[in-house]
This record gives sequence, C-alpha cells and structure tokens, in this order.
Amino acid sequence: MTTAAARRLRKDHMNHLRLIASFLLALALCACASSPSASQKADDGHTAQSDPEETDTRKPETESASLSPLHADGTQLLDDRNDPVVLQGYSTFGINCKPEFVNEAMFRFLKDEMGSQVIRLAMYTADSNGYCTDGDQKELEGLIDKGVQAAVSTGQYVIIDWHILSDGNPAQYQDQAKDFFGKVSKKYAGNPGVIYEICNEPNGSDVTWPVVKSYAEAVIPEIRANDKNALILVGTPQWDQAETEAGKDLLEDAGNMMYTVHFYAATHKDQQRQDLSTAYDQKLPMFVSEFGITEASGNGTLDEQSGQAWIDLLDQDRISRVAWAISDKEEASSIFKPGTDPDSPSLSDLTEWGQWLRQVYTGKDTDDDKNSQGKSESGQKPVGAKSGDSGLKATLKQSNTWNSDGMTFTQFDLTLANHSDQPVSGWSETLEFTKDVTIDQSWNGDISASGRSVTVKPGQYHSTIQTGESVKDIGFIVKSDGMVKER
Repeated sequence: MTTAAARRLRKDHMNHLRLIASFLLALALCACASSPSASQKADDGHTAQSDPEETDTRKPETESASLSPLHADGTQLLDDRNDPVVLQGYSTFGINCKPEFVNEAMFRFLKDEMGSQVIRLAMYTADSNGYCTDGDQKELEGLIDKGVQAAVSTGQYVIIDWHILSDGNPAQYQDQAKDFFGKVSKKYAGNPGVIYEICNEPNGSDVTWPVVKSYAEAVIPEIRANDKNALILVGTPQWDQAETEAGKDLLEDAGNMMYTVHFYAATHKDQQRQDLSTAYDQKLPMFVSEFGITEASGNGTLDEQSGQAWIDLLDQDRISRVAWAISDKEEASSIFKPGTDPDSPSLSDLTEWGQWLRQVYTGKDTDDDKNSQGKSESGQKPVGAKSGDSGLKATLKQSNTWNSDGMTFTQFDLTLANHSDQPVSGWSETLEFTKDVTIDQSWNGDISASGRSVTVKPGQYHSTIQTGESVKDIGFIVKSDGMVKER
C-alpha cells in the first residue's frame, strides 16, 4: 500500500468513526430531551460538544453576535439584560460627499484603535447630491447598506441618519422620509445593531418643536410597521439644542426612542450644558448623535477645556455620544488629515481632533506630533478683511458653494476681532455682495439680507466682544441666482 493510499484509508476510517459518534450523540440527546435539566443545559449552551470541525463551520464570521438589542428606560439606554449602556463612536461626513470612507477597513480601525462602538451614516437629504434633490437614490441606498454591513460585521452599532441641514424643516421632505424609513426598516427589521435617526438638526425660525413632533408622528409609524423594537432617535429644533422644549411635550406611543442633542464645545458652553441638565431633570432620554470641540461651523479653534466639561457631564448622566466627522476634509472637525487613504488608515493620519478623541475614548495618547496639524482653520484665503463701523475687524471666508434647484448656495464664515482697548457691545456689521442674496441658513448671530447687503448683529452669543477677543463661529449660507462674492 502506498503512503497516499494509507492516508486515504485512515481518513475514511476517521470519517466512519465521526458518523458513528454523531449518531450515538443524537440518540443520547433524544433520550434526554424531556428532562428539565437537559433542556436547561441546552438553553445555557452546556450540552456535550460536537465535532470541533463542525463547530468551526457554524461559528459566525463577524462580530455581530456581540450586539445586544438596546432600549430606553427613563433617561437611560439599556441592553437586553437591563444594564446601562453608554455608546461612543464616530459619524461619517456626508456619505454623499465622502463615500470612500464607508468601508470595513475604516470602521475596523475606528473600533480597534479609536474606541468606537457605533458608526453614524450621515446621508444628506438636500445638500451635496442629496437623497431628495440631485442625488442617486439607488446608489445612496447601496452605500447605506454597505455601511450597515461594515459596521455590524465589526461588532458596532450603526445609525442611519436622515441628515437634513439646509432643508431645515423636516416636513419639507416628509413623504420621502416615510418611504425611505419604511424601506430600510423592512430590510433591517430585527437587526439589533441598526438605529434610526429620523431628522438631523431641524432648524429655522419657523421650525418649532410642534413642527418636529408632527413630522416624527408621521415617520415613526413607518418604522414601527416593520420593527416594533428598533431604537429611534428624534432631533430637536435649533440644530438639536432645544431639548428642553421637547422635554415639556414628549412624543406619545413612539415606542423605543430617544431625543438627540448636538454641541460644538468652542461655541456651546455653560448655557447649553445647563440646558442638557435641565432636560435630564425632565426625565428626557437623550443621545448626543453629533458633537465636536470646534466652533459650531465645524472649523476654527479646538476648545479642549469646554470639550472635557461636556464629556464629564455626559459621563455623569450616562449619555451616549458620537463625534463628527470621519473625513479628511481640510477643516478642524475632520478626524483624519487631508490625503488619508480611507482603505488603510493609521494613527499617523489623525488630526489634533482625532488624537484628542482617541485619548478621551481609549485613554491612549497617540505618538504623533500634536502640533503638526489640526490647528489651521481652512486652507482657503479670506475673501476680505476690513474694519467695520463698530471698530471690529471683519474677515469673511467663502468656505463652500453648491447648486440646487437652479439656485447657487454659498457658505460664508465670519471672524470678528476686537483690536481696540475697549470692549465692543451692540455691534453691527454690514457686508456687501456682488448679487442680490437671501439668507438660507445662519448661526450664532442675528443675520438678515436686503438686496446685495447682509447685516450681522449679535444673537444669543457674542453680544459683547472683549478687548483682544476674536469671534470665529458666526456664519451663514446665502442663496442667489449665480455665483456670489463679497464686494
């Protein structure tokens, strides 16, 4: 007999023995099936072990089995054992703009190196190839599915985010939202890893909590028709900063849901932290689905001190948090440096913000020069710098532009610097442009337009600008019939 033949004979003999052993094991299990103790052992996973090779073939290929169904109880998020859960993770930039960052290699890096437990898939509805405007819906739905599979396969929860922004009133595309969430909730029904965020940052002077509540009451049933238990996140007005209003008039019959709060620590400080504490006292279940330590524009300086105060408060109240943004865009809120390979990220790719997050999430310092990047605001040059009537130096930057429905939208970021030897109060700045404009969105100021002029006055913030102080988080988006520049 040849050596090969002998090996085949031994292999056949072992296979026969395995079949006999499996048959005897099946008889034994049948014989004791009516025994309460045997049933209990089966439930606990303590029955006799089967053939090791069979066990390996049935072992899940991903880490999704580690995901427990989540539910809100009072102010707390709990798992299926009713133990408190505090999730921490990262939000994509708009997947419409940065689809290459939605992949398993990136998500695994965020979990293994950056302490991530949840990924938020931010899909713009009206901006930048928006789902409801000029985007390819099939392509975006495919990208959502790719993101869900990549997150769950790496053992992370995933938030499907209907990312309204310039379309500040969620009711504008309510019918499309109902169709979308009906579709995705049917597809992922029963998947404990999937969370639905039905309206990112409602905004606009006419977008009150009753408006958002009415929208939520229309959209949530579409999800509940397919999944009775999925966790649903509902935004609040004023860019997710009016949680106390929601706390006075809670949604009813919505099932398992929480209300979202957003903050950017260099802008939102003591007052916003007090608002969160007030809402917590109202027994509002809250989830911070987006935050940063930059200014509200997503750019400017990093305020680590205010950021740590926020993290301490979230830890105290056991509130989950998701950081913005998985991106290499050249702005302070990007976690990665420009030019990062999204298929092969490394610790050396982290910006100063990314390094700060890694330390907060994992307690690990990144061996990288923290002064080498992340401190510049935007690579773009100022559109203009001048001294206004108030004595403040005004610097305006054009940071983004896009077309939608035949109109041109342009985002401007305004910096005001007080170089005088006295505080400046009650200030007003007038900016002139090359075309007639209307204000589409604005933040951190009372901003109005008339013809080609835009007037900026103090809003809730910055009513007084101290000597030597620079305010960098005022901004607005104008709508015009073509490209517009400062005159």
